Amino acid sequence: MVYWGNLPTVSIFQSLHYDTGANHKRMKLFCVFCLASQHASPHVRDIFTNIFGGADGNEGLGLLSISLDWQYITSTYMSLPLLQQGLTNSWIGVALCYVILSAIYYSNAWNSQDFPMLSTSIFSSNGSVYDQATVFGTTFQLNQTVLEEVGLPHMTGSNIWAKTTTNLAIGGLFAHCICFWGPYLRETLKNARTGMQPDPHWKAMQKYKEASFWWYICLLIISFISGLIVILKGQTTLSLYSFIVALLLGSFVTPFSQLLFARLGTGISTNQLMKMFTMWSHDIIAQSIALAGDLKIGQYLKIPPRAMFLTQLWGTILGAAINFVVMVSIVKSQRAILLSPNGTNVWSGQLVQSFNSDAVTWSLAKELYGPGGPYFIVPISLLIGMRWSKIGPIKVDNVILPVIYMYSSLLASRVNSTVTSSIIVGIVSQFWLRNYHPSWFRKYNYILGGALDGGAQIMIFILSFAVFGASGTPRPFPPWAGNPAKGNVDYCNGNGALNR
Repeated sequence: MVYWGNLPTVSIFQSLHYDTGANHKRMKLFCVFCLASQHASPHVRDIFTNIFGGADGNEGLGLLSISLDWQYITSTYMSLPLLQQGLTNSWIGVALCYVILSAIYYSNAWNSQDFPMLSTSIFSSNGSVYDQATVFGTTFQLNQTVLEEVGLPHMTGSNIWAKTTTNLAIGGLFAHCICFWGPYLRETLKNARTGMQPDPHWKAMQKYKEASFWWYICLLIISFISGLIVILKGQTTLSLYSFIVALLLGSFVTPFSQLLFARLGTGISTNQLMKMFTMWSHDIIAQSIALAGDLKIGQYLKIPPRAMFLTQLWGTILGAAINFVVMVSIVKSQRAILLSPNGTNVWSGQLVQSFNSDAVTWSLAKELYGPGGPYFIVPISLLIGMRWSKIGPIKVDNVILPVIYMYSSLLASRVNSTVTSSIIVGIVSQFWLRNYHPSWFRKYNYILGGALDGGAQIMIFILSFAVFGASGTPRPFPPWAGNPAKGNVDYCNGNGALNR
């Protein structure tokens, strides 16, 4: 197992150890199509914005947009071999996503045109944001009488498609791992039992003392007790039985997700499978993947396992504290934008809004997701995803269907102007540099990717507090051609962008 996404990080740590560095610039370009639509009719501007816009959150699909904003591009495609990112996986999914999301919206499937093209919020039938506070009250308990008056919540077509493909991907994950990677799994388990591994990095680590199994058991007990305190004292309405089921469900799914991420460098969002208790189930999977990835970094860098364990523990505690402080500051200062269905090119609450939308809609599962409900396709797609191990006569062992499913809704809610740039970066890195400049590729490719990632993260942290208002009053850059005073920064100004 390689953990491709860790290679830039490993290269950076190695280069820092030998006092070698790299830096970068960040800049953006905007799409020429949007400039061409400035004097078109409002309907045409809306279409151009939906298809070509993408510099702002949930603005549009960002088709052919070019951006040099490394915050979103990242070194992912610099890490993955071209076959894994291209012909059999993500590129196919992205191409399908452009077509399918456009078809859903302009065919008015699920009444899509009554709502924004892209959003994770929930809406009333008239297109306004759903009044969930009235329906659920201050105690977060469903009031059936009020629900009948207000009506059921509605989701955008893109959000429904995203939930459908997520379930397809989960089903495909199970099917692919069992049908095609079963022998590999059996061999891995056999090696684990016998204490033998063919991995040279693993063999080189045998000179160090392994972190005791009891260290992990003690950490598990502490975490379990902490979770109990939260659910029993935090007014979560989650019972002890449900808490245990959530942990067991997450533990069951973890090996499948871990295998996919370790081998392909990309993961599947499995939280759709466990919406009743995402925090406890899906976070087990996410944390396990992060833990294993860090341990793999330790193998690559030959860090003693016990030192790595203590470093991870300290980093988790410190990171949780820092993240909490930063989150509180941002939520207080940018609350209105975070509640907006669209967001801006700086702030967006789309992830938290998706959690909220899921909590509300799944509390009405019978009405929305049950047989006869408008979104019955969402749960049934889990079974559909498990079905296909062949496409006609073609065995799809080398075509990773769960990844294609996942990427076919990649553009459903995000800043989409960087997708084309990410693909170009992958082609330049893994095709041109790897084939025509192999020496440069071996020496600098992963170091450059890691340096760009680290530099972008540091700059975003500084800009968020110094310029973008994470701690209070924003200090915006002066307006100029690349930073217009009104509208979207890529000049795709349909859907009322100039009026916001």
